Amino acid sequence: MRGDSRSGLLVFVAHCILNQNAVVKELAVAKGILKEVVDVLAGLGVGLIQLPCPETGHAGLKRFWHTREQYDSIGFRRYCYYLAEEAVNTALEYENNGYRVLAVIGIRGSPSCGVTQTTAGWLGGDPRKTGEYRKVEGAGVFMEILKEVFESYGLKPAMTDIDVTRLEESAVELKRFLGDLICRK
Repeated sequence: MRGDSRSGLLVFVAHCILNQNAVVKELAVAKGILKEVVDVLAGLGVGLIQLPCPETGHAGLKRFWHTREQYDSIGFRRYCYYLAEEAVNTALEYENNGYRVLAVIGIRGSPSCGVTQTTAGWLGGDPRKTGEYRKVEGAGVFMEILKEVFESYGLKPAMTDIDVTRLEESAVELKRFLGDLICRK
């Protein structure tokens, strides 16, 4: 179809998969990229589209960590809608030119980029006195909005997330997940 080596397959990835420097201070698990995840994606021959980091864009690099409830504000949601529209524009350009957007890959437990799991508990105040903080089922604010916006344009990429506390296992799960999607091509 394209007359060269490209696969025509793409995935959108959470920003910190390719740039751990954007993660809240003291929470990064790698110096730069999440190599285990990137190696799987490279091995499958899919192109990567890096999503912007909504937390860094909204609150900067000197931010404290937040839970989903803290990011679930009018201002942050508006910012996420803006970022989601930009991502959809990119996805539509590829889709309209014969490519296939397979999936969106988030970060499990993230208040903004979690797909299957996010955070709950800390509602504000002194971050040294966080009180109860827990991971709960559900999507982070940005991934929830991204899915909504993608679907409003008729795009339905599969969505999953990786667990940075279990990178090796997560990479194996991701390979199986994407492999199944590629086989359905």
